[in-house]
Amino acid sequence: MQSSSEHYRKALAERSSYVENVLIHLLVGALASELWRRDPSTPLSIFNSEVDDSGFDLVLACRQKLRYLQIKQVHLEGRASKFSIRQDFSLMNGSCAVVIVHTEDSLSIDHFLFYGGEIDEAMPSIDGNKPSIVPGRRDANGNRKIRGHYRDIKRSQFKKMSTASELLDALFG
Repeated sequence: MQSSSEHYRKALAERSSYVENVLIHLLVGALASELWRRDPSTPLSIFNSEVDDSGFDLVLACRQKLRYLQIKQVHLEGRASKFSIRQDFSLMNGSCAVVIVHTEDSLSIDHFLFYGGEIDEAMPSIDGNKPSIVPGRRDANGNRKIRGHYRDIKRSQFKKMSTASELLDALFG
């Protein structure tokens, strides 16, 4: 019989797109709520990427400033030590990666990890990082396939943001 934890981890793996969509909605809600708390007259515009070929999942606009977000997610007990970032995306002004760290049983957001620069700059260069590997795929010789246009960013390079307020400050100052 599966333990409760195993049950949730299996569901997280099998339903990763669903989980990511729920977490994106929670993220947007948390940011919009914090912005409302600060000043209800400040709008937050939210744009979803229809096609995932540019490296970003979400575009947020606030006070004529744009942020391009690549969203990653990991549960609190997750062991992910690195996150894959598309090189082209990393060169865009306003690009950043946000990891949503959540509980496995309720998908509640615990905290965030942020990798990015100032709003009008590209994120810190990722060129010196190791190329990402395609998960689970190998070539005819059994070697893992490389994702040539992606680089792995170590989890330790991300800045922990405990609250949506801290993340909002990192995104828009």
